[in-house]
Amino acid sequence: MLNRPHIEFIQAQLLPWRRIAPGNARPDAEYKFLSRDPDTGACTAIIRYPPGWRRIAVEHIAASEEFYVLEGEIECNGESFSYDHYGYFPSRITRTSMSTEGGAVVLTCFSEEPTFIAGAGDSEADRDIIHLDALHMPWDMTLNDPKLAHLGISRKDLRKDEKTGERTFLSMILPHSEPPGREGPQETHPVVEEAYVISGSLTGPQGTMAPGAYFWRPPGVAHGPFGTRWGCVALIRFVGGEHRNVWSEASAPFSFDAPYDPVLPDEMAAFAYAPWRQPPRY
Repeated sequence: MLNRPHIEFIQAQLLPWRRIAPGNARPDAEYKFLSRDPDTGACTAIIRYPPGWRRIAVEHIAASEEFYVLEGEIECNGESFSYDHYGYFPSRITRTSMSTEGGAVVLTCFSEEPTFIAGAGDSEADRDIIHLDALHMPWDMTLNDPKLAHLGISRKDLRKDEKTGERTFLSMILPHSEPPGREGPQETHPVVEEAYVISGSLTGPQGTMAPGAYFWRPPGVAHGPFGTRWGCVALIRFVGGEHRNVWSEASAPFSFDAPYDPVLPDEMAAFAYAPWRQPPRY
């Protein structure tokens, strides 16, 4: 899961859609890989399901699946996940159906290669299913780090693994937020930080992230400071252990005019500077 290249950042709009071939987990849907571990097949992708898509079978996969519905609505095991719904299906859970009437676009994270296995899985895994209507959850406005007070961050906690400390949450930053004096310390984390911008924008050393911006930041990579003119909402995952902020003693400058200066693997670099329009946000 953790052997992925540093990506900071790519606009998902620049990446090509690819069709999923028959015999795979989501045949005839389309996908964009945002990042992938070449050793385990763990990946983060945007999956686009066409209207009328369906899969009816008793099966399971060894991977856990974590997802956030960006557009549309999709049914999984008889439950309906509409836009701004979050879901977590643990590994080896029995799957009986998946369908969408009008189509759906879903940000999806698999913990390993999502290969389907015929037959029922582990019935005990049903206890760990999560289904949240994030749209109607309240924001937690509790300040959790004084050095980030200038951003006015609020959160909606979606999942925390009590064994590993891994977390998934929505993060909202208030408009007109920037570090005092347009400079501030940088932070690092002992674990991976992964993020996808859902709305608004966020500016940092690599430039301004718009909706559809994605990064996979390995442990120990210094980043920040950040600011936003009109606010930002992003889905953030801390992967590989418990998140904590480690701050530098020196300050780094901040500017809303920071040029786009990404860190990308070779296979993404070719797309980085292509023209694109918004919407869509994926």
